[in-house]
Amino acid sequence: MDIRTQIPNPAPTIRPPASRPLTSVGVALATVALAAAGVWLVAPDAGPFAAGGTPLEQLLGGPAPFASFMAGAILALAGVLALAAGLASLAGWRSLDRAAPALALVASLAVALGLVGFDGIVIAGYTLATLVPIGVVVVIALLARRRPLAAVALAVPVVAVVVLAVTGVFPIGMFYARFTETVLDDPVRFVGALGLTLFAGVWMVWAATSTAAALPRMGAFVQRHRVVITVLAALCPAPYVVARLTWLTPWPLFGGDLEAFAEHPDMFVTGLLLGAAMLLGAVLTLGLVLPWGERAPRWVPGIGGQPVPIALAVVPALSVAVLFTAGGVQELGLIASGQLHGASALVLPFWAWGPLLALATWGYARKRMGEVR
Repeated sequence: MDIRTQIPNPAPTIRPPASRPLTSVGVALATVALAAAGVWLVAPDAGPFAAGGTPLEQLLGGPAPFASFMAGAILALAGVLALAAGLASLAGWRSLDRAAPALALVASLAVALGLVGFDGIVIAGYTLATLVPIGVVVVIALLARRRPLAAVALAVPVVAVVVLAVTGVFPIGMFYARFTETVLDDPVRFVGALGLTLFAGVWMVWAATSTAAALPRMGAFVQRHRVVITVLAALCPAPYVVARLTWLTPWPLFGGDLEAFAEHPDMFVTGLLLGAAMLLGAVLTLGLVLPWGERAPRWVPGIGGQPVPIALAVVPALSVAVLFTAGGVQELGLIASGQLHGASALVLPFWAWGPLLALATWGYARKRMGEVR
């Protein structure tokens, strides 16, 4: 008797296209999105879309109750699609196994392109600007033990900023006060934009994880040229950073005006902090090809010298890439309709930064995954 007839064929197994932790996070976000959409469909004025600003409203011709209702409907649809993809992956439903990545991709793009857009970039930019000074202080504290000279070098400009703030020349406190006031005036819009960005980013990572293996040649090309791609991505904020640096000269560019600075010093502070946030974005982008993007610097207590978790870099980077791409699409639409000056596409090239950052993240992930294997 043939021995092969005595050994039953193993049942085919279905492997989740993305890691279970990522899928679980995505399912949780989809559940929250679906619940929020249900509330906003019943009471559109209670949602973050009532005040306007979404790309959908631009497409429909301006803020209106109908646009707000449609925004809630899109969020509900995205939540259903994402939830179906996540549950199919976790439960191993073969009927949806192949369609799940497409469902996740549609959910991510619907939220990013229809609901987040340029408004999400504005909120994310101001949030990052508030964190820049805090981050510098934290880095100084961490450097003090093992890199005291570097800590002192960083502390000098910080002390100078504190002195200027106390004397009223650089009223950084006014920036934080206005930012806090803005958030408290409309917390739903603020939290909603960040939550929608996270939703779009997580499900885009999920879809990319599921489909990237099907594009081996393109993936290999991106990995080979990832340094060039990453440097190009990091150069995208350079025009904005340079424009903001001119605010320190008698010839400020891109919205700068010496008389306005004298009358509204918080405007001067805001512009410089936003420039610093963009510069930080460029530095973090370069981290995708620099050693500290793969291993934590040795001066970081507890984790110094250890590998940076791949997800810790990939999920935020691809989330930002989705945000920038969506905002860039709306930016080009506003320029085409005459609502935004054409120079904005050069000073704020999110239409290029987003896709380039996505490719740079793909190259980073491929390299790190190859090292792990």
